[in-house]
Amino acid sequence: MPRYRTEVAHSLGQKEAVRRLRAYSEKARSFSDLKGTWDDNTFTFSVSVQGISLKGTLLVEEDALKLDAQLPLIAMPFAGWVRRILNKGLEQGTTTEEIAPSSASTNPENGARESPDIVAPVVLFLHIPKAGGSTLGEYVYNQCRAEEDSDEGLLNAGILFLPYGFFKESNLSVPDYVQNLLRRADLRAVIGHFWYGIHEYFKSPSTYITLLRDPVDRVVSLYHYLKLQDRMSIEEFVASPPFKEMDNDQTRRIAGVDPEIGGCTIETLQAAQQNLRQHFTVAGTTERFDETLMLLKRKLGWSREIISYPKNVNTARPPTASLSPEVIAAVRSWNELDFQLWQYAGQLMDEAISVEGSGFREELERYKASSPVFVEQSVTATSK
Repeated sequence: MPRYRTEVAHSLGQKEAVRRLRAYSEKARSFSDLKGTWDDNTFTFSVSVQGISLKGTLLVEEDALKLDAQLPLIAMPFAGWVRRILNKGLEQGTTTEEIAPSSASTNPENGARESPDIVAPVVLFLHIPKAGGSTLGEYVYNQCRAEEDSDEGLLNAGILFLPYGFFKESNLSVPDYVQNLLRRADLRAVIGHFWYGIHEYFKSPSTYITLLRDPVDRVVSLYHYLKLQDRMSIEEFVASPPFKEMDNDQTRRIAGVDPEIGGCTIETLQAAQQNLRQHFTVAGTTERFDETLMLLKRKLGWSREIISYPKNVNTARPPTASLSPEVIAAVRSWNELDFQLWQYAGQLMDEAISVEGSGFREELERYKASSPVFVEQSVTATSK
């Protein structure tokens, strides 16, 4: 496994930096599977992020943090997360005792800050990787967030951001620390790369929403996002998928199963279609994003007027139309079930819009007319 080294400068001095990082590492154990031990100014650790294991050592010096870790090549797009976490740890100015949340705020048996105005079901935004859901995640956050702006690790203003699942856990297991968070009574929404089934951990009502994308565009975006062009051609990538997330991943996640590559069947598709119809308030598509927002607004009774800005759009990626017919055919062959599920989601949208009546189109046109027009879209490597 390749080594990943990085250095973060600071001006706190060794003693203060160690104190803050020790406190932060203790806090992090409550919202991650972080394991580790301190030996003077050195932290030896292991942690899993987005289904990827990271382990190594952190050396705290007088004016810098030096990380020496093992990180798979496929995980390099997430490397920026490591530096952000280190900087966040240095910002903590409280002691371990001060940052430890009280039992009343974290123990689900004690009510967990139950709020009398929470009457709607918890919204579970199943964010399929590279389906264009970063903008929708921000929209969900702004519509569901509590008025009180609180920040407790992975929980912000009642919204839980799950830091796992881009690459799915073995056997679709849900880490213990996530199970505990899902049982909190004050959750308003959950956003993350999870899969159908996490509702089973809730004590309160919940409902799913999601966004599907043309599978050819999604797989090509995945290839470039992971920078696999540095290791293999796209022809090699589509000929022999290196991970399950390239093989009908939208169908897998919505069906709540994860067979070996090539193991998805028509029964898997039928399970996913049934889940979309019965358990998803809205299953939109990337290509019909404005209609998806309008359906969410109406179906969930959202009233906050939030302008949605496009997020994490990689305009540097070559257009799908530039691919050879052979590559497109290969992607389709691995994702035929996803293609049918994507079409099915479009059909469900048509049905839902028809039920809404003429007022839906009128409101949609007003929304489009009031939305800003973007000439440029940002290029980023942080999209999930």
